Amino acid sequence: MAWAPVEPNVLINGNATGLAISSTNLYKPIFDARVQTIEDLKFLLLTHVGELVMQPEFGTRLLFVLFESNSSSSDLKETIDDIIKTAVARWMPSIDIEKIDITTSEDDPSLSHDIVIKLTVAFPIIKNNVVVEIAANNSGTIIVSSNIGTENGK
Repeated sequence: MAWAPVEPNVLINGNATGLAISSTNLYKPIFDARVQTIEDLKFLLLTHVGELVMQPEFGTRLLFVLFESNSSSSDLKETIDDIIKTAVARWMPSIDIEKIDITTSEDDPSLSHDIVIKLTVAFPIIKNNVVVEIAANNSGTIIVSSNIGTENGK
């Protein structure tokens, strides 16, 4: 069984029970295979290569690439695309990434982040796709979200 973050207000209202880590960092179990797969994908993409002791080759260079100064937006997009496809092919071959959209602040000056990566992931059994979004700023802020819930796909 895996665990997913729970907003503190959910616990205050009594709608869920979680494993208390701290007053702001609580977790509840995941029972949905789609949700678990998306959480595993996020973990893969945000883990630095060498970060896991027992599996030193697991992870990506994605965070390093996102926060280093780059000369060309097209080179950056190509590098990110390659990093994601290579890692998923090696560590999560059952995932089908249908599309990778990468937008930089050069492409769209109205972006609230310096770069936004949208991965469209297909699940063969289920008709709808899941979009995972990673947004990063040069200030070191990163936000990861998806359009799939943490309980029963809601």
